[in-house]
Amino acid sequence: MDRYHADLLITMSGDGTPIPAGVVDVEAGRVVWAGAASEAPDRAGASVHRIDGILMPGFVNLHAHTPMILLRGAGEGLPVDRWLHEVMWPREGRLTPDDVRVGMLMGAAELLSNGVTTSSEMYFFGDAVARGAAEAGLRCVVAAPVIEDAQLGLMGTWQDQLEEMVATRDRWASNELIEVGLGPHAPWSVSRECLEEVTRIAREQDMLVHIHVAEQEWEDAAVRELSGGLSAPAYLESLGMLEARTLAAHGVWLSDEDMEIFGRHGVGVAHCPCSNSKHGSGLARVHAMIGAGIKVGIATDGPASHHRLDLFEEMRTAIRLARIDRGDAAFFSPHEALHMTTAGAADAIGRSDLGRIEPGSRADMVQLPPSESALHPVVPDEDDPVSRLVWSGSPRAVRSVWVGGEQVVAEGRVLTVDVGEVRAEVTERARRLAE
Repeated sequence: MDRYHADLLITMSGDGTPIPAGVVDVEAGRVVWAGAASEAPDRAGASVHRIDGILMPGFVNLHAHTPMILLRGAGEGLPVDRWLHEVMWPREGRLTPDDVRVGMLMGAAELLSNGVTTSSEMYFFGDAVARGAAEAGLRCVVAAPVIEDAQLGLMGTWQDQLEEMVATRDRWASNELIEVGLGPHAPWSVSRECLEEVTRIAREQDMLVHIHVAEQEWEDAAVRELSGGLSAPAYLESLGMLEARTLAAHGVWLSDEDMEIFGRHGVGVAHCPCSNSKHGSGLARVHAMIGAGIKVGIATDGPASHHRLDLFEEMRTAIRLARIDRGDAAFFSPHEALHMTTAGAADAIGRSDLGRIEPGSRADMVQLPPSESALHPVVPDEDDPVSRLVWSGSPRAVRSVWVGGEQVVAEGRVLTVDVGEVRAEVTERARRLAE
């Protein structure tokens, strides 16, 4: 057993109140006890670790296309539809599985060094995504996109793509780092027949469905034409998809009626404020979603649509945009934002074992040291450590990271990946795809 003594423990469990002089006990990759040191049970023989500064749950990145690190920066200044059709899909049509594995490996190292211990991924060649993540020691929920487009013919028919994702789930069933779901790209980009088959498989085999919904304003008209007049949430509800675990990415243009449908079915929504801002897609009504009962988490999207895999930046952007929209400096608190990158994000994909430090949870943890200058000065009885962490924290403040109790980052350095070697390989492959 390992015992961690921290100056300040943020568990994101219960009311989330930080615990000065906290203790976490870990055994077989899971937390078995967490709380104040004064109340800790006797653990004779435990390996004791001193954690200077803050110990908190690892971030859960709710929606990402991390292997798109191979395409980072391409298509600058384009709205999403042109960006996809003119820049992304032509290059992605030339991808190989090993391109994706290497891109995921590089991206996983970046995520881990940024304090992200779980990423919900939607990208081609799902088995390669899983291999890259597992090699780096990143926990990953993998859903390869199922898509129908002539530029992506190398991916096979939608039937081929679905068959491969079920096979991928079977191959990774015994690996506790990897969960495999289904990723129909969007209600406007795949056929009704495809969505019906996704629904059948997801419900029968309890696989997460990860799908883009209402990212751009024009999508509503496209979906209504395909569905006989229904909005995207109503269309998915009519197919029975929302009876499965469902994660909808973006949700920028959801109406009140759409939100009521998602809330009634317990759908999760991934809010991607930086990506939506960069592409000019619109401003998601996050608090209206929460009020409708939707489980909302914050996500980075891919490093091609938003260059960084940085949930500190995403939290601050989410708060700023919401406060500008409302004209209220007290709206959308830092505590809410942190919840939406930890326990709240985990709940959005039905993973109550992630995003918190409590008995039974996975021992996915991050240390932020007291030496980080942006976290100072601290004024006793006045400072709120959660607000300070959200407003001033950054990837450079991440000193150590554990996934399932295994240390994967130490002194800010990723232990599982030769970053210099992989960076050179990613650069070579990115140049080939751009030709």
